[in-house]
Order: sequence, then C-alpha cells, then structure tokens
Amino acid sequence: MLRELRIKNFAVIDQLALDLSAGLNVLTGETGAGKSIILNALGLLSGGRVSSDIIRQGEDEASVEALFSPLSAALREKIREAGYDDEEELVVRRIISRTGKNRAYLNGSLCPATLLSEIGAHLIHIYGQHEHHALLKPEAHLSLLDSFAGHGEKGEEMKKRREALGHAWERLSATRENLLRSKQEEELLKAQADEIAQAKLRAGEDEELRERKNILLHAEKLYRGCKEGEELLYEGENALAGRLGRYALRLRELANIDGSLSGAVELLESALAQLEEANSSLRRHTDRIQFEPGALEQLEDRLAEINRLRRKYNASVEEILNLKEKTEDELRSLDHQEEELPLLEKAFESTRDSAWQMAETLSNARRQIAKKLKREMEKEVASLGMPRTIFEVRFLDEEGRRDDPPFLVGGKRMTAKGIDQIEFLFSPNPGEAVKPLAKIASGGELSRLMLAIKSLVLTQEEIPTLLFDEVDAGIGGAVAEIVGKKLKKVASAQQVICVTHLPQIAALADLHYGVRKEVEKGRTFTEVNKLSEPERVDEVARMLAGVKVTEKAKRHAEEMVKGSGD
Repeated sequence: MLRELRIKNFAVIDQLALDLSAGLNVLTGETGAGKSIILNALGLLSGGRVSSDIIRQGEDEASVEALFSPLSAALREKIREAGYDDEEELVVRRIISRTGKNRAYLNGSLCPATLLSEIGAHLIHIYGQHEHHALLKPEAHLSLLDSFAGHGEKGEEMKKRREALGHAWERLSATRENLLRSKQEEELLKAQADEIAQAKLRAGEDEELRERKNILLHAEKLYRGCKEGEELLYEGENALAGRLGRYALRLRELANIDGSLSGAVELLESALAQLEEANSSLRRHTDRIQFEPGALEQLEDRLAEINRLRRKYNASVEEILNLKEKTEDELRSLDHQEEELPLLEKAFESTRDSAWQMAETLSNARRQIAKKLKREMEKEVASLGMPRTIFEVRFLDEEGRRDDPPFLVGGKRMTAKGIDQIEFLFSPNPGEAVKPLAKIASGGELSRLMLAIKSLVLTQEEIPTLLFDEVDAGIGGAVAEIVGKKLKKVASAQQVICVTHLPQIAALADLHYGVRKEVEKGRTFTEVNKLSEPERVDEVARMLAGVKVTEKAKRHAEEMVKGSGD
C-alpha cells in the first residue's frame, strides 16, 4: 500500500507531500488544477516513460518518491531475486534530469528501469480516463474471468504443462528431423567411411612416401656413392682405415718411448673406431637400397591414391583420418537416435496428454464460472443504472482451421493460458442481440462495466493500490452515487486513489485532498491540502453548486459527507 508520496519540481508542482491511508483516497479540485499530474508522477514510479518536459520551468531536475508498506510475499521475493535487501518497507525514487541522466532507486540503491517496471506492476495499477477501453480487447477478457474464478494456481499449472509440452515437442521434432536428414545421408556416410577405411591411411604416410620416392629415384647414385665410401675406408688396397691402423701400431711403439705421444694414440684409435662405424653405416645403407622392378611404380600408385583422397576431401591425411572418426561417430549417433526416438515419443505423448487434460479441466471450470460471472455482472450493472443489461461470456474456437498438432486440434488452440478464447458480449437494451463491447458500448457504459468487473474481480492479493483518474466521466445523478459506492467497495479490499469531479464520490472519501492552482509573481503553483471535515463539506458544496455556493448546496453537502459514514 502507498503510505507517503513526495513530489518536487514536477510540472506545476513545486513541492508536495501526501500521507495516504487505506480505503478510498480522493483528490478533487477545479479543472486544470493539477490533479492528474499527481497520478502521472505515480505512473513514473511504476516504470512509466519519462520526458524532461515534465521538469518545472527553471529547474534542472524533478523527483518523485514514494513509500510502500506492507509488501506482499510475491513482491518481497522478486526484490530478493533482484539482489536487493528484503525489508518490510520499500522506498521507490525516480529522478528526471534535463541532461537525460535519469535515475531510479529502490531503498536507496540504483535500480534499472526494466526492474522498476516489473516491481511497479506489483505495486500500482492506474486506470486513466480511457483505461476502461481495455475492455474492448478480447485478449484481456480471459484474465479477468480467471481472476474472478481465482484460477491462479490452475493458471500457473497450465503454463508449466504447456511449457513442458513445448520443450518435449521441440526435442522430438529436432530428433525426427536429424534422423530423417541422417537417414538420407547414411549411404553417403557409410561410403565415405568405407572408402577411407579401405585406404588404410597412416598419419604422416604421404611424407614418408615422398621421401622413399626420392630415394628410389636416386638409388643408383646413392649405391655408387656408398660403395665408393666403403672402398675408400676399408675395401681398397690403399684403404684409409688400413693405412691408419698400421700407423697406429707404429705410433703406439713411439709412445712407449715418449709418453707424451699417448694422447695422439688415443685420438687416432678413436678416429679408427669412428671410421669403422661410418663404414658399417654405409654398408647397411647399401644393403637397403632397392633395385626391385616395379617398386617405384607401386610407390607412385600409393601416392596417387593418397593425393586423390586429399583432393576429394580438400584435407590433409590427418584431417581425413579425423573425418573418418567423425563419420563413424555420426553413424553411431544415428543408431542411438533410432533407439532414443521411441522413448522420446513416449515421453512426448505423456506430456501432451497431461497438458491437454489440464487444459480441458481448466476449460470446464471456466465454463462453469462464466455462468456465475454472467449472473453477478448483470446484477452489478443493474445497480449501476443499467437494469436490463444482458452480459455474456462467449467461448470461441477456430473451427474450420486445419489441425496442426499438438497445439491446434479440433478447432482448439493450446496456449500457456489453456485452450480457451473468450469475449465479453452485452446488450444494454431489451430485444437487442448481444454484441461485442467494441461494437455497441458507449463511454459511460464501458466505465460502469469496468467498475462492475473490478468490484467483482480485484482482490487484495493482486495489486494493493489502484489509481482511478476520472473514470467517472460521463455519468452523474443517482448513477454517480452508485458508482461511488462501488469504488468504496473496491477500497474495502484495496487502497484506492481517485481523481474525481463528482460530489457523490468525493463525499464517500476516507481521506480527502483538495488540489488548488495558485499564481504568485507570474509563476503557477499547485497546492494539495488534506481537508478537514468542514473543509470537505465546503469542497463537496463547491462541486455541487459550481461557481456560487448556496446555503442549500452547503446543507446538502453536509448531509452527503455525514451520510457517507453510515
């Protein structure tokens, strides 16, 4: 509930402080005094759009601040989820700057505008002069019917089951599509995997083959060169190893005479060992050199096969091997999807049946409660001066539309709200057929229909504060008094703040504020004052009489104000 409101530098308002109470809070005053500006300021606290044009002339910024208490459990949970401290009270503040750096705060901490809109929806609902035109939109009628029925839990369950059905359908459809696509590609995948497997590729094989090809192309040259080395080292008459060996014996004898030659002996013997190892390496290499007929042709054929695969798949040997593994994985996945599909179909069918069962249950409950809403609405509207009004709740379908399972079956489309589409119809005159509100309802009739619905539908658990901005426009006399009593009835469950020009409504206020516009030194100011009992009588008398307040009007006003407490 809105406890306090502070406004500064907002349009014609310099500074304003209001202390509000439960029940019916009324704002009255001359046309143009600034009553609706106050409600516009409250609209900013519930996330409404803002423009620097509302900043008072000569000021750099405007601010609106409000204290709400107590808070509903749902709202406190939302505040906690957003990362703000959970407190018994909530202070919402919004600052509008000419520089465009507008800011919003929750309990002193900065708050994004999107979060303010979400939280504001739990705090205040504003019914402007044309708000009742929402009744012209059939999509709003189902929510009103469910609110009247108290279908909150059933609605949440319906939403959950519809979401579950959507997820199950998406997963099943995706699996079917993937399976169909994979089936179409299965032969290609198998052929691809078999081709690569038959090629028996090895990582790095192409490099090895190119090296071997180079050796085969130069086999004769390599053979002669290695043989030449063997002859030079060991095989020839003047082989280097033999000559050095003989000299090593001579040098060893000399070292026995002069020990300083021992180092030279060791070096020479080491060299002889390395020469021997080099000769052995040349011999082994000579033995490996092939002169088989057709060896080069076989190697070139293998290289040609590898190059063909590389060109075909535009990939290296390693990438082709990875492709083979990936292809085999896809084939295994295809087998898995075939096994999984019956399980998904079974799970989907269970989810579908559950969702449609809930939708049918909710639809049956709605059809029953629609009969009660008809009776109650006709009774309420009759008390508002339309005694012979016929009100109906018509359930619509999409007959003739081709089924589109699982969400459109037999002319019934399932949404998060169920399978019902409804529209409110009425006839204000006997003998006339009921028609949609948009076709025949006048502004005054819509105002009364809206008040009738709100008096039946709204509960304390919904939105704690309702703001009515001259929704009584176009009515008067005895009907105005009845409308006032309806507002009073709504205010017994929720806080109501109402801007009105009707004395019949003002007289019923639990808290009455008078709004006045003054001009001082060429500047316009709006003042808002809480009215005492005598001041309330004077204000109601002004509303009754107009420019000249007579004693008769004053006595009538006094009777109305005193009678409001009965």
